Amino acid sequence: MLIPIAKILTTHGIKGELKISPLVSYSEILFQIKKFYLTKNKKNPLEIESIRKGPGYNIFLVKFKDIDFEEAQTLTKQTLYIDLEELPALEEDEFYYYQIIGFKVKDKDNFLWGEVKEIMPMGEYELILVKNQNGIEFYIPLIEEYVEEIDFQSKIILVKDIKDLVESQRL
Repeated sequence: MLIPIAKILTTHGIKGELKISPLVSYSEILFQIKKFYLTKNKKNPLEIESIRKGPGYNIFLVKFKDIDFEEAQTLTKQTLYIDLEELPALEEDEFYYYQIIGFKVKDKDNFLWGEVKEIMPMGEYELILVKNQNGIEFYIPLIEEYVEEIDFQSKIILVKDIKDLVESQRL
């Protein structure tokens, strides 16, 4: 099974390097990966020639073998996948972003706020993008102030009082 691990942002320089942003909280894993895939199947892997820390927070520069500047330009805005088997085991209370996509977001009164559509790393914490049944999207910081529990068995994120947070995003 292939899972999303990074997003290609843009090119860097003229030698075919690409700026990527990890889709995992433990971004150092990128240094351990040997190949990526552009689709959710294992066709045409992109082999890494080099990878290094890039400019800005949580940005990496990757150079793929046999990819020049022109071909690199065609790869921007795409998602990079890896084989699930390449992921290292996690400590307790750690998770990979892909694991909570689709989780229901509920509060203690069992009110359904929506479903997790995306996770965005913001530095010290992550934002989860939630979409409700009416198609309205809003963000919740993945911090103790707003998130009480992530229940992997029930696939539910239990949130605290987020009404004011959600309302502030609708203005």
